[in-house]
Amino acid sequence: MNQIRNKIYTQKFSLVVFFLLITFPLVSQSFIKPAKIDSTFIIDYGHKLTARLYLLRESISFSINPQQFAPEIRYRPNTHTRVGIAGFYKWFGVGLSVEAPLFTRKRDEQRGKSYMLDFRINAYGESMVGEINYQKYKSFYISNPSSVMDSWKSGMNFPVRSDMTIHSFSSIIYYILNHKRHSLKAAYLQNMRQKKSSGSLVFGPAYSYLKISADSGLVPSNYMIKKNLNDELNIKRGRFSTVGIYAGYSYTLIFLKYFYINASLLPGFYYMHENYHSPDEHYRNSKWSLLWIGRSAIGYNSDKWYCGIGGVTGFQSEPLPVGNANFNMDLFQIRLWFGTRFNIFAKNKKDE
Repeated sequence: MNQIRNKIYTQKFSLVVFFLLITFPLVSQSFIKPAKIDSTFIIDYGHKLTARLYLLRESISFSINPQQFAPEIRYRPNTHTRVGIAGFYKWFGVGLSVEAPLFTRKRDEQRGKSYMLDFRINAYGESMVGEINYQKYKSFYISNPSSVMDSWKSGMNFPVRSDMTIHSFSSIIYYILNHKRHSLKAAYLQNMRQKKSSGSLVFGPAYSYLKISADSGLVPSNYMIKKNLNDELNIKRGRFSTVGIYAGYSYTLIFLKYFYINASLLPGFYYMHENYHSPDEHYRNSKWSLLWIGRSAIGYNSDKWYCGIGGVTGFQSEPLPVGNANFNMDLFQIRLWFGTRFNIFAKNKKDE
């Protein structure tokens, strides 16, 4: 057993090291030595301060699908919309958001109060985009109690698991092959502007680590008995890691000169390892799987003003097969923004 365990850990470590090695030269070319762009397709506003106001909604959801003609159990944190400000100048950017007073505390009584910690590092080069994310969520509620509990009626408080905690860490690098004519910065940061429609092959490595824990099994005991479910399904705590490489396509459509739509679909091949506990047993499993990443945005981006809405689904939004069930994780972020650009130094060059 120890030999098998050591073999699994060696494989995981080797894969992570391999993707770090192939990533380093790409990162150095993109961030240390910026790539040239085709000015007929892209305008660079990096010499200006790009400022914005935004509304942000992000969350993580967790569902258990028994695959035995039994309804799934969906857990969600009671998160709130946040309002924030952000600014970008050349390669540097910073932002701050707080809960919006008009949108907070309205559902806490029915859905409980969740704790959320979100830490992100993003680096946007012309040919490379890198993201590192860490989230911690504590306290979840069952969002579909009518399908899980016969005693629950509309208007009642939702069942809350205040003991349930999820830690999520993920990192991903996007290498944009056609970076001279296609810009993700133009679609999501607006310190560039895409002048003509363009697309690009996008590829790179990705890694995620998920830790979930609770004081007892996450499936209600009455539900387990009624549906005659296997004990392996009733996870109490577990760690799930995924490492792999993806390749897909990103395209930005420009219309009416300043309006755009960007969409990216990035499927990949990943190695997944599971290490989890039910109330009475300990399980391990490893497998290869095909997963995907998605992101999209639509907006208006002129020489001075811009606005838009965009969303990202994390590559952890895959089914995790555990025993006779699928445990599905879904991380999402949706952002609505409005902003402008202006010179902060008198000697800045004029726009082309």
